[in-house]
This record gives sequence, structure tokens and C-alpha cells, in this order.
Amino acid sequence: MRRLAQAFFSPDEQKRILEAVRAAEAQTAAEIVPMVVGASDSYPKAELACALTVGLVAGVVLSLLGGTRGMWLFLVYFGLFTLAGFQAAKRLPALKRPFVSPERARHETLQAAQAAFYVHGLAETRERNALLVYISVFERLVFLLPDSGLARKLDRSVLDTAAAALSDGIRQGRQAEALAETVARLAAALAPLYPPRDNEANELKDLILL
Repeated sequence: MRRLAQAFFSPDEQKRILEAVRAAEAQTAAEIVPMVVGASDSYPKAELACALTVGLVAGVVLSLLGGTRGMWLFLVYFGLFTLAGFQAAKRLPALKRPFVSPERARHETLQAAQAAFYVHGLAETRERNALLVYISVFERLVFLLPDSGLARKLDRSVLDTAAAALSDGIRQGRQAEALAETVARLAAALAPLYPPRDNEANELKDLILL
């Protein structure tokens, strides 16, 4: 589902976000890293549930429309449409979203965000002052994960408020504007805690799209 992340921002919007991150870097020595992923899991069970539902409904409806109650014809319809439903669920994420529970989506997204934090080196900054802004498009979820040094200094309510504002902006279809505003808001909150330093090296990527 990589194309979901790639389509989430236009090229001009990506430039705007990069500019917002670079402006934040001029305000604070903390590292703010926005990351957008198409999905945090492939959800194979949801694909199977979608396929079986499509196969069952199509099999019953077509059998009734055909005026037959024969089991063999139903099984043929069921098999064909189950395969079609499975392929459709893999290609069209909206079809399988109803088969992913909110609890499962939240669990998988948080787990993926935590893994990404380490895979992309956010735990390796000199002052342990990195902040991951993780957006998972399929699940429509946002998590803000601070490294240990930053978490000790910054009130958690600041992150919760920023995450809620970003989520609202995404729901309203203004994801680029909302992300740029969130980065600016976080930079303003972090500047007193981690003031900028001359010749500070940029230790992490400014934007990650997966």
C-alpha cells in the first residue's frame, strides 16, 4: 500500500512540509521527523474475511437469481467470487478496511510506529531528543513518539494536543497544512527546551514516505 503514502501529499505539499521541518530545525536542536506510511500492516485476515464475504454473498445471490438451489453451482460461484474478492481486497484498501477492528488497527499502528522509531535511527541522536510524527494512511491514525531525553522534558499533553489537531486536519482533507502547522507548533514548544545551536548537524531525515 505504498501508493497510499505517495499519494497522500502532492509534490508541492511535500516541499511545503520539508520547508516546515527545516524552519523547525532553525528554531530548535530537537529533531522532528514526519513519517507517512501507506499502512502499518497488510492485514491478511481482513483480506480473507473480505474475500469470503464477497464469495458467500455473490454465491447466494447468483444462485437465487439463476433459479437454482443446487450446491455445486453455488460452490462454483462462491469459489470464483472469493478469489475475485481476495484480489480486489489486496488492490483496493477501502474494501478491507471494514474488516479491520479499531482495536486491531490501533495495536498494529502503534507497534509499527515503535519499530520505525528504531529502524530509522531516531533513538540514536546525541541528546536523545528526536520526535517521530507517524501517520498511517490506511488506518487513519497518528502517533507522536518522543525519544527518552525529550520525553523527560516535554509535557505529554503537548504531544497529545498536537496529535489530536493533526488527526482533525487529516479528517478535514487538509493533511499537508495540518502537518506543517503541527511541526511549527512542536518546534515552538521544543525551542525553550532545546534551543538551536550554531553549526548543528541534521542527524535524521526531514520527511519519510513509505
